[in-house]
Amino acid sequence: MTFQIFPYQQKYFDQLCQVMDKSRMQELKSEDLEAVFISLKNAPYLDYFLSCRIYIAVERQKLVGFVGAKPHHLEFLYVDPDKQGQGIGTALMKRVLLDLSRPVQLDVFTHNLKAKRLYQKFGFQVIDSVTEKWSDAYPVDFSQDKMKLN
Repeated sequence: MTFQIFPYQQKYFDQLCQVMDKSRMQELKSEDLEAVFISLKNAPYLDYFLSCRIYIAVERQKLVGFVGAKPHHLEFLYVDPDKQGQGIGTALMKRVLLDLSRPVQLDVFTHNLKAKRLYQKFGFQVIDSVTEKWSDAYPVDFSQDKMKLN
């Protein structure tokens, strides 16, 4: 399977939202937080999300994954669950790390072991773990790890 990685283009917005929503639900399940799911198009963080430097992976004109970063911080990386395990996440990590000065940090749900294995493959190490309440509206605890690449 071949895919290309290039900077995000607005014409892929709907596809990006579809991949994000599908992958985000998978991620939230790792912490039993499905009830807090909000579609990217309706998310209060959409503007922040789009202000990141975003790279997308496209296979036959279909977006299959993406990664976003701010200086020194990996903000998100999502691959369509149907396409995971095919090297897309690895290729996106390689691309985004070219832009990021060290140290680089990221946050990941503690029980999202797939994601943590990918980050560890690139040298990220857990430097802190916190358990906190999701929100006042949904007062359930979840656990998150801060990872760092020097």
